[in-house]
Amino acid sequence: MRRRVWGLSGRLIACYILVTLAVVVLVEALVLGFQGPQLVNAARLAQVQAQVDAAAKSYGQQLAQRYPGGVPAGTVLGDPGMPAQPGLARLAPDGTLVVPAVTGPIHSNQAVTAVVAVAADGMVVASSAPSRYPAGRAAASELPAPAAPANVGYGFIKCCSVPTPYGSVLWTVWRASRAGISKPPASTPGPVAYVYVQAPWSSPRFINPVRALGELDQLGEAGTLLSGSFALLFAIVPVGVLFGLLASWHLVRRVRRLERATLAVADGDYTVTLPASGRDEVGRLEANFTTMTRQLGSALAAERQRAAGDARAAERARIAREVHDAISQHLFGMRMIAAGMRRADPGNQQVRAIERISEEALRDMQALLTGLRPASLDGARLAPALQEICAAYHDRLGVTVDASLDDVTVPAPVEHALLRITQEACTNAVRHGKAGRLAVSMTRWDGHVELAVRDSGTGFDPAAPHAGTGLTHIRDRVAELGGTVDIDSAPGRGAALTVRVPVP
Repeated sequence: MRRRVWGLSGRLIACYILVTLAVVVLVEALVLGFQGPQLVNAARLAQVQAQVDAAAKSYGQQLAQRYPGGVPAGTVLGDPGMPAQPGLARLAPDGTLVVPAVTGPIHSNQAVTAVVAVAADGMVVASSAPSRYPAGRAAASELPAPAAPANVGYGFIKCCSVPTPYGSVLWTVWRASRAGISKPPASTPGPVAYVYVQAPWSSPRFINPVRALGELDQLGEAGTLLSGSFALLFAIVPVGVLFGLLASWHLVRRVRRLERATLAVADGDYTVTLPASGRDEVGRLEANFTTMTRQLGSALAAERQRAAGDARAAERARIAREVHDAISQHLFGMRMIAAGMRRADPGNQQVRAIERISEEALRDMQALLTGLRPASLDGARLAPALQEICAAYHDRLGVTVDASLDDVTVPAPVEHALLRITQEACTNAVRHGKAGRLAVSMTRWDGHVELAVRDSGTGFDPAAPHAGTGLTHIRDRVAELGGTVDIDSAPGRGAALTVRVPVP
């Protein structure tokens, strides 16, 4: 039993832990999805900015060495053969920034990775994307405002992400003096004075958590983040066990009590009751279990009572057979002998007395046998069963019986009691009252069933004590049904028994 209950508790604890872990993992994934871009962008921004700086330096040195007198007209900077990918900053396998040479138009409104060579007079002399940064135009109108020649002093300048008409970019300006060339005068056209390099940059609001984790791992930033997450997940296990034990303790205790009750019922104790400890499913199960045990107890008591009644009826039938096969036959033989002796000696008074006594004894025995024989409904209704009793007294004892029986419907206990009362009343009237005529009636009115048995016998005083137990049994049966018994009789004028029983 304990192992089964612990199994329930263990499953509940496991559910608490798994649900909590799932919730924590989901929350961490969402947090990583929304906060990951900031973490990834912070690391990637520094990486891409460094590559933009390196590209500006490299192009500045190459242009200063290759074109000391100025960049020829129509020169397209960048790496030829590399496709333009607007909105993306690509890095070569060696980690350097890829600047594609885009000779045709750019069919996009997004920024591209580009390098622009600017002369000392502020005019664009060459670029990697002539369609977007054509030579001969003022750099101030093509480049971001912080990178315009008027805002660039002597030296080197770089900046964070800045907006442009084509989106945000990371940019760097490399001055010719850093390549070992003295700064040319502002009026000098042709020679390269500044090199501007940009790379597209966008900061997404949400990123796939798996992708964010992979990029952070590549950037070497995932260790700290994962250590905190794993520590939180490991801390959830003991907390889940504690909360699982606290939450399941009351439920497991109720289930154990229900299990003990079912074992008691299995052992035959139908008096077990369980208090309803709540309005949930277990509480309803406890209430239904108590109702079930009460119904089982009532059904068992009724079955025992029926079995006891059947046993008594079987015993009465056995006694009736024994009396009929033994005593009744002897009385009948005695009466036949007395009748023969009376015919041989008509004046013998003793023989006449023996014949009369034997006839009376045989009559009483027939009445006794009629009362002993069990009357049964056998699936029939009450009125036909009472009619059968009346017919038995007429056929076996020669008693005239006037029956007026309404066909009423009453519960089974009431049917059984009225059947026995009718049998007992008729037996008493014939045996003790020497009645030759009976009147049996049954009606229903005002929520009651009334049964009346009247006889034309010798009568008796109801207030006087009696040795028999027939009337006592009748009163006990009626009292169990909540009814009343009325006896109207006097010596010499018969008797009337009226029984009233309430029925639904």
